[in-house]
Amino acid sequence: MNKERNKDENNVNEVDGNVVKGNDNAVNVQGDDKNSLRVKADPQDILPDERKRNVKKLAGAISHSLRTSGEINVRCFGNAAIGKAAKALAIAQNYIGVQDLQLSFAPAFISTRMGDNDLTGISFCTFASKKMDADSAVDVESFENCLMVKADPKDVSASDRKHNVKKLAGAIAHALEENKEVVIRCFGNATIGKASKALAIARAYTASRGPDLYCWDAFIVANMNGNERTGIAFYAYTNEI
Repeated sequence: MNKERNKDENNVNEVDGNVVKGNDNAVNVQGDDKNSLRVKADPQDILPDERKRNVKKLAGAISHSLRTSGEINVRCFGNAAIGKAAKALAIAQNYIGVQDLQLSFAPAFISTRMGDNDLTGISFCTFASKKMDADSAVDVESFENCLMVKADPKDVSASDRKHNVKKLAGAIAHALEENKEVVIRCFGNATIGKASKALAIARAYTASRGPDLYCWDAFIVANMNGNERTGIAFYAYTNEI
C-alpha cells in the first residue's frame, strides 16, 4: 500500500458546505499543498437537515478527490470543523467502497495566522487504496481493544486540556505498540476533536520507534441513559510488519 503521495492538483476549499476551486480568498495554511479541502464549521443555529447535507457535500468532495487523484488533505480548525470532517470521512468511506476502494488517513497538526492570532488545526492526510478482503474487515462496534474518550469539563484550564490530550495520545501509542491496532470511541465534537489531536501526537510517538500511524473512521451507536446516541469510532493502526 503506497502511503507517500506528492501530486499537484488545483487548490480546493470548502466554504459553507460548497466546494470552490482555486479560491483566491482561501486562508494561507502553513505547509499547505495544492490538493486540499478546507473545512468550515457550520453556524450553531443551522437546521439539522442542512447540517447533514453539508456533511454529505463534504463527503462527496472527499470521495471525488480520492477517485480522481487518490489523495486529499482535509484541513480543519476548531472542534466543530474537525467533527464535521470526521463524519464526512466516515461517509466518504462508503461512497468509495462501491468502487472496491477503502479510505485511510494520517492525522497531522497544521497552523495558520488569522489577524494577530496563530491558530493550530488538524489535517487528515487522506488516501485511497484497494479494499481489504471481507474476511479481514474490522467491525469497530465489536472491537475489543477500545479507548473511550471523555470530554473535558468546559472550565478546564488550557494546560490541563493539553495534558489530557497527551495522556490519551500516550494510551493510543501504548495500545498500538502492544497490539498494532486500537479503536477510539467518541461522542460529540469535543471528544472527536480531542481524539484527533491525540492521534496526531500518538503518530509522532509511534514514528519515534519507526512505524507510522494511519486511521479510518466509522459511525457507531450507543445507548446512554436510555437515549440512543451516534458517535464516531477511529480505527488506528500502524504499518508494522
